[in-house]
Amino acid sequence: MGWLFGRGNAPRAPVIVALLVLLNALVLRAADPPALNRLRDFAFDSYQRIKPREVPNGVPVRIVDIDEGSLAEYGQWPWPRTLVAELVSKLTDAGAAAIAFDVVFAESDRSSLRTLAQSLPEEVRNTDMRRMMQSLPDNDEVLAEAMAEGRVVAGFAFDANGKTGPPRRLWGVAHNTGIADEKAVPGLIEQFIIEHVGAVRSIDVLEEAAKGNGGVTPDTESVVRLVPMLFRFRGQRMEDLYPALSIEAVRVAQEASTYIVRWSGSQSMIALGERTGVGSIKVGDVIVDTDKRGRMRLYDSGRNAARFVSAKDVLKGTVPREKLEGNVVFIGTSAVGLKDLRATPAQDAGPGVEVHAQLAEQMLTGVYLERPDYADGAEFLYLVVIGLTFVLLLSRLSAGYMALVAVVFIGIGIVVPWIAFAQARLLFDPIYPPVTLAAIYVSGSALAFMRAERDRSQIRGAFNLYLSPAQVEAVVRNPDLLALGGEQREITVMFTDVRGFTRIAEQFDPHGLTRFMNRFLTPMTDLILGRSGTIDKYMGDAIMAFWNAPLPVENHAERACTTALEMQAKLIDLNREWEAEAVAQGKQHIPVHIGVGLNTGLATVGNFGSAQRLTYSCLGDEVNLASRLEGQCKTYGVGVILGDNTCKQAPSFATLELDMVMVKGKTEPERVYALVGDALVAQRPEFVTLVDLQSAFLLLYRTGGFTEALEAIGECAAAATALGWNQTYYEMMRERVDGLIDDSPADWNGVYVAKEK
Repeated sequence: MGWLFGRGNAPRAPVIVALLVLLNALVLRAADPPALNRLRDFAFDSYQRIKPREVPNGVPVRIVDIDEGSLAEYGQWPWPRTLVAELVSKLTDAGAAAIAFDVVFAESDRSSLRTLAQSLPEEVRNTDMRRMMQSLPDNDEVLAEAMAEGRVVAGFAFDANGKTGPPRRLWGVAHNTGIADEKAVPGLIEQFIIEHVGAVRSIDVLEEAAKGNGGVTPDTESVVRLVPMLFRFRGQRMEDLYPALSIEAVRVAQEASTYIVRWSGSQSMIALGERTGVGSIKVGDVIVDTDKRGRMRLYDSGRNAARFVSAKDVLKGTVPREKLEGNVVFIGTSAVGLKDLRATPAQDAGPGVEVHAQLAEQMLTGVYLERPDYADGAEFLYLVVIGLTFVLLLSRLSAGYMALVAVVFIGIGIVVPWIAFAQARLLFDPIYPPVTLAAIYVSGSALAFMRAERDRSQIRGAFNLYLSPAQVEAVVRNPDLLALGGEQREITVMFTDVRGFTRIAEQFDPHGLTRFMNRFLTPMTDLILGRSGTIDKYMGDAIMAFWNAPLPVENHAERACTTALEMQAKLIDLNREWEAEAVAQGKQHIPVHIGVGLNTGLATVGNFGSAQRLTYSCLGDEVNLASRLEGQCKTYGVGVILGDNTCKQAPSFATLELDMVMVKGKTEPERVYALVGDALVAQRPEFVTLVDLQSAFLLLYRTGGFTEALEAIGECAAAATALGWNQTYYEMMRERVDGLIDDSPADWNGVYVAKEK
């Protein structure tokens, strides 16, 4: 399609490209893959965070919260059923309209004295104590009696492995289809009502005492948005539908007996002759708006402390009667340890019981969020009409007018859905249509500038991972820097490497190791770029960088030294984070240490490679020396080693001469220094003392006075301790000098020949 860029075809090129974008967007929208649904969900969640549902005063819904205070007062969950019975009785006495458990009592209470009597030792089985224990009421029976006195809704959960059979049905279900043939009902139910394989329900004695029975699992998605109000179970009669806890609590509170499912096309529900699923569910005087699958959309109000009452306060009788009387009460937990936390549109982690309570609030106040059946069609038609308008106008309007048209129609695509949500609680997609229109406009309008931007993008692509943004822009303004080849320039080169990386890597799987390296390399890269450095490359756990190329950098040696100190300081913070995470996960923390080598000198810098692929890098003997110095960090037990040139160009820093070293690949020795700290450290009396003692030690060491040098090491180590510097270097030198005393070379010249790179 290179002909699209020709001048003769310029008028039609934007139209063709824009039309292709529109056609592809329409095909994708017609297919409506799950990714688009997630995009819409994100937009609708954002709406609710911006404008959460308002909860008017006096909404008769409360949550009796088994919170941290209640657990601290009455012990950890599960509580004895006698205590739960007392809680139910208190709520019944307070006049609760319905009491719904967001809890499944799937097993008998093992703390019952009658149950415990069965496990007594053989020698006390025929005693009065055992007979007394057996005569006492069973805890489950006590709870059942309390439940029978009130309007209690038991809970059941969905579980594919559940073997307890279907929950007990305490309601009837009627269907309003708008047609005389009731034989169509099973087909509608099979097509639209959500099916579950199995359930875990409360024990029989409690189910029989309850006035209702509802599903406590609000949703299987990671974020609770759509909650099914009715379900069916595989293997049961198609007409045997089961309600969610929220709608069942509303039924029991009204003392209603039947759910009336109104299918699309019935009565006043317009469906244009199509059976498009459930339209609403009527229970008592409440009409619940749902989608075609019988799901109600949660309109999240966010955390509302007014709807919560502590279970502890109910048990102690300190809750005013008017706060519970006539209310639909849900019993659940917000305690973190009980792990009943759910993500909702307005909360990242809220109590699951609050979802049921919010749904009940919506039912009782008649406030619903709806995505109309015609929404998909309306959005598709909008795309077709406005998209074709964009395509036709691209070649007919100037850039300024076209930009104005684009802003207007894209703005309509964003603003109108918001107004529909804020004013009518209707949900229309505010993302895909505007993004598609923006893509049409950008693709068509940008075609004329592609050739110029292509050159700029090549430059940015070559350098945006290596330079700071300011440096990238400078290179963009001077493209000659991209010429194949290079130039001689004095630079300061940095090599870093993680010590003991192999052992560290063994504790991670591939994904974990990738995350670990990203967490390490990202802040280190930020520090280098923040000091005007250039990232040359990443080599596994190692970084190569340099200063003073491609752009001049003043005081590049000092900037490199500052960066090295900042990297060591940042690593301390990272180690604290990793240690805390390891402790939380019950793992061993392996401290991460890095060695840094810095050297300053002439090198060749530029783009090296081929005509197909270039890499901006540096070459030369001074570069190799920087790499060797990094390797010596492990030998000398220090974090940062400087070459002689770098030390001379950073005179204000606290540097300590370590040795004269003949590194691998070099024929001349190099004087190497440890970077101890910045200018403030250099001015400390402890550091000045250490420098003087170190100079005296090195003089003795290099002139062959090994015995005296060994004594001087002790003084140096004491001074290093006073400064707070590490002792590893002096321990290593003590071993080396000990060896020289035992086997003093005849040709000793004070130069250490490195055995490793």
